[in-house]
Amino acid sequence: MDIELAVAVLGVACYVAAALLALVSLLGIRTRGERASFALLAVGGAALAGVLVFGGARCASISVFNRFDAMACYALALSGAYLLLTAFRYTRGIGGIIIPYAAIVLLCGISALGKQVALPVPVQGPWLMAHVLTAYAAYGVFTLASICAAVYLMQDSSLKRKRFGVVWERLPSLETLDHLMSRLVGLAFLLFSIAIIAGFILVHASGGGDEWFTDPKVGASVATWILLAVLVHMRASVDRHGRGVALVTVAGLACLLFTFIGVHSIAGSVHAYLRIFGGLTGP
Repeated sequence: MDIELAVAVLGVACYVAAALLALVSLLGIRTRGERASFALLAVGGAALAGVLVFGGARCASISVFNRFDAMACYALALSGAYLLLTAFRYTRGIGGIIIPYAAIVLLCGISALGKQVALPVPVQGPWLMAHVLTAYAAYGVFTLASICAAVYLMQDSSLKRKRFGVVWERLPSLETLDHLMSRLVGLAFLLFSIAIIAGFILVHASGGGDEWFTDPKVGASVATWILLAVLVHMRASVDRHGRGVALVTVAGLACLLFTFIGVHSIAGSVHAYLRIFGGLTGP
C-alpha cells in the first residue's frame, strides 16, 4: 500500500510539473517546455495507470470506487486522448490548457488517495468494465473537444479584434480546431452511446428495477447523450460550423461535469459508485 501511495503521489507530481512547463511554453517564457511536459505527462500517466491496475487486481474489481480513482480515470482519459492527437501533430499549443486542467482534476481527488471503500456494485465482470471504460473515455474525448472549442473561441476573438500575440501564434489555426472538434465530438458520441447501452445491460443483469431508470444520474446521462447527438447533427450540416457550434460544445462540458459530479449534490442517486465532494457519483 505504501508503494502504491508513493507511485500515485509521483504521478500527480508529474502532472503538476507538466502543467507548469506547458503553461510557460504557451506563454513563450520557455519555448522548449512543451516537449518536456509531454514526457512528464506520459510518465505521470503511466504511474497512475499502474496504481489503478494494481488496485483493481488487489480488490478483484475495476478501480473507480473512490474520489481519487475516479479523478485519475478522468485525467488519464483526457491526457491519453491528448497524447494520441499529439502523435499526429494536431494539438500544437493547447497542452498549456489541457495539461493544467488534468492536473487540477487530480488535485481535486488527492485527499481521497489511499482511502478504501466498499464495492456497492452487485454485478462485476465485462459489462461493468465496458460501461466504466467507455464512459470515462467519452468524458476524456469530449472534454478535449470542449477545450478545443474554447481555444477556437479565443482565437476567433483575437482575430476579430486583430490582437495577435505569443499565445495566438502558439495555438492551432481556426480550421485545425474546427476539424478537431468535429472528429472528437463524433467519437465521444459513439463512446457515450456504448457506455449507456452497457449500463442498461448491467442494470438488467443485476436485476435492477424502475429506480434505476428514474434515477437523476441516468436522466442527466441521457440529457448529455442528447446534447452530443445534437452536436453531431450540427456538425453534419455544411453551414453549422464555427463560433456557434463551438459555444454549444463548451456548454456541453458543463453538462458533462454536471452528469459526472454535480447531479449528486442536488439529488440522491442509486447510481452510487464513489464519493466526490460530499456526494455519491460514478461513471
